[in-house]
Amino acid sequence: MSSDPIKCLLVVRGVDTGGRLALSEQVKVVGRARDAHLVLTDGTVSRHHLQLRATEAGAYVHACGDASPFLHNGQATSAAQIRVGDSLLVGNTLLLLVDTDDRPPTHDIATTNIPSLLTGVAADVRGLAAIFALNEALLAAVDAPAIEAALASWAKVNAECDTTEVVEAGGKPPEATDPKPVVETAASDGGTRILVPTDGAPTRWFAFTTKVAPHRVTDSLRRLLVLAAALCASRLVQSSLLRAAEEQGESFRRQAVGSAHAFLGSSAAAEQLARMIPKLAASDVTVLLLGETGVGKTFVARLIHESGPRKGEPLRIINCASIPENLIESELFGHERGAFTGAVSTQRGVFETAGGGTLLLDEVGELPLAGQAKLLRVLEDRRFERIGSNRALHLNARIIAATNRDLESMVATGAFRSDLFFRLSILRAVVPPLRERGDDLLLLARRILADLASGAGRRIDGFSPDALEAIRRYPWPGNVRELRNVIEHALVLGDGPVLEASDFPAAVRYTPRAAADAYAFGAEEPTLVELPMNEELLHVKNREAALLRSAGNKTRAAALLGIRRTTLYKK
Repeated sequence: MSSDPIKCLLVVRGVDTGGRLALSEQVKVVGRARDAHLVLTDGTVSRHHLQLRATEAGAYVHACGDASPFLHNGQATSAAQIRVGDSLLVGNTLLLLVDTDDRPPTHDIATTNIPSLLTGVAADVRGLAAIFALNEALLAAVDAPAIEAALASWAKVNAECDTTEVVEAGGKPPEATDPKPVVETAASDGGTRILVPTDGAPTRWFAFTTKVAPHRVTDSLRRLLVLAAALCASRLVQSSLLRAAEEQGESFRRQAVGSAHAFLGSSAAAEQLARMIPKLAASDVTVLLLGETGVGKTFVARLIHESGPRKGEPLRIINCASIPENLIESELFGHERGAFTGAVSTQRGVFETAGGGTLLLDEVGELPLAGQAKLLRVLEDRRFERIGSNRALHLNARIIAATNRDLESMVATGAFRSDLFFRLSILRAVVPPLRERGDDLLLLARRILADLASGAGRRIDGFSPDALEAIRRYPWPGNVRELRNVIEHALVLGDGPVLEASDFPAAVRYTPRAAADAYAFGAEEPTLVELPMNEELLHVKNREAALLRSAGNKTRAAALLGIRRTTLYKK
């Protein structure tokens, strides 16, 4: 064996880079102890960590006593037969078995196995503190540019990095045997460019250009950059998902209430309400929105929410008319498991899920008296309990109520509690009907068409003159909701790029001008049209005028005409 070259264990990476140990048939010890044959100052290495002796094939190595396993060519083990060229990772120190005539290996590109870098990360206290600092900086960043800027600022302080960027590798990572390597190349200024891959994107890398020379880069630094890249990649994914959710939410918002972020219109009624909305939004006082069905009370409630300090919190809408009387408490306050038959799990009510946002109680006039009493108590105390619980929960949400009912008349008849009415109506806002808004009608029609046109599947340029005239002529008893429905009807059934009057429902196409004017100008009893025509056509016009007067209620229209409702249906 004496004729064979002497094997040597060389420290090629770590704080003791350059150290070496000549091996023989006698057992040699590697560790931090002063009596070790190769003394390492790496704090992650045990006092007596490895025992080695030369063999014909190379060397035999095993871990001492309670020392942790080492990595042999990237694989964890406690004992191994190694050959010339094999590597050993002990703590943060990389050892290489070479012949005595060999020189330290130099490569333009060095690669490192990420799992090996993560070994012993908890021991690196300084690196852990730096990671905590990075995490706080990333949490404060709101978008991708801010996240990348936070990483660059952190790397400059903690890793001596002149530049940090996200780069694409052109569809194929640099050559390396490991599927997820950390790749290092020498920088032109004497530093090192370290590429760290990102999970889920094999061609995307975080590129750190550090001032540290290639031969002085330690595993501690590599590990720090790997963890930093992982945190940043995770934060970028979160930001992307959040942005997609916000875009989807805005899309749903446009579908539900339109894309406008202000109350549109130049009429006196519209401008008065538009001036009120910022004032209502700045306060936390309960608001009562009044107006006919379909005028846009939900839209106004959303504007109040989005114009105020609670816009970052949820807006919850609950239709009081759709809740069965025996479930009102459960829907509003929530319930505990087993509180009543069918309560198989704990459920939070809308008062709780609204959090610090806004809760719209739509159709509040439909609440039964028992539900009104419970709602009043919550509004006065700002506290509530789930059914089956005696633990008081605080109401943090702002309350907005809406109704198309005449609550004052209901108070007079005893159908609505007067104390609840006064509690809800501290601030009142009346949303005007379309018939009182003049030329706002055409402005709203064009805005609604713009919101709906993207789903039409064809090019849409607007309305024809006949369509605009039909829109002007019709009295719109269903207000904005009916206008939206009619335009959607025309988009589905129309063919060309311009919506024609023929694309509208018959009731909109054939509204008599005189009857529409009578309805539009607020006549209490519009006169039935009397025109010089044959008797059958005159009856048709009278029926249309009666339907207009009754806002589409066929029973009432039949009573006005003095005929049965079934007769009106047949006509």
